[in-house]
Amino acid sequence: MYLIETTDLTKIYSKKAAVDHVNMHIPEGSIYGFVGENGSGKTTIMRLLTGLAEPSSGSFTLYGVSNKSRGIYKARKKMAAIVESTSLVPTMTAKDNMKYQEAYLGIKLTEEKRDELLKLVHLDQVGKKKVKDFSLGMRQRLGIALCLINHPDLMLLDEPMNGLDPQGIADLRDLLIELNRDEHITVLISSHILSELEKIASHYGFISHGKIVEELTVEELQERSKKSLTLKVEDVKSIEEVLKALKVKEYKISPNGDVKIFDSVDIGDFVTKLAAKKVKILSIRSSDESVEDYYLSLIKEVE
Repeated sequence: MYLIETTDLTKIYSKKAAVDHVNMHIPEGSIYGFVGENGSGKTTIMRLLTGLAEPSSGSFTLYGVSNKSRGIYKARKKMAAIVESTSLVPTMTAKDNMKYQEAYLGIKLTEEKRDELLKLVHLDQVGKKKVKDFSLGMRQRLGIALCLINHPDLMLLDEPMNGLDPQGIADLRDLLIELNRDEHITVLISSHILSELEKIASHYGFISHGKIVEELTVEELQERSKKSLTLKVEDVKSIEEVLKALKVKEYKISPNGDVKIFDSVDIGDFVTKLAAKKVKILSIRSSDESVEDYYLSLIKEVE
């Protein structure tokens, strides 16, 4: 089941498409890593999903409920989001911020439940300390505690790791894994820190210039970004003929002339055979791609 599904979702500002016919599929129980450059449309999509903006065209569903249905307001009550920034009152304590959010949501928690939520986000020792004296990581975790007040099944987090130190990133990462695993919360998270997304995401969506370039599971990503041999050659057509002659089955030729070979080959022997076939090699490198490497090569292909 998809908790979020969009169909040709589009948002136009000043005659320019910030989101351009986007089709996304976020499975229940997943941690969906949303990857894209600044201005790619990630935040705009989250604003559309949360009702902070309205689509110019296209549609989406939350829990199977269409955004064009009046039921979308009820569906949104089962989700929580931090879009662009965490809304906290700096002069209040953690618990006072929770009470403030409860009043906004029309929910009344017991003192025991507040303690439980603060313990869940590892803020049970802050006491009467004011939020203005919290570290950035502590503020991010308190923001997540506020998100949990309404017992959401789905959480949208827009660049929550921005500005955090390594310990803060590790704490947030572990917390999201815990919430996903133990509380069964589906998470849509965007981040520029792709090395951290790599440690928690079960699914990925790659977006560029308002368009979804690719969606895939972590298993598919691992398969596609496995160890490879990349060559740049003078004549792409000739190397394709040679690869077939050498019975190389798994390879990919990019429009920019890069030839990526995924078959296990002996580099020395392979280069010798190419030379014998008079294929001129301009460069050659072996790589084991990270999520960032894969994303950059993907974007290069579609530019």
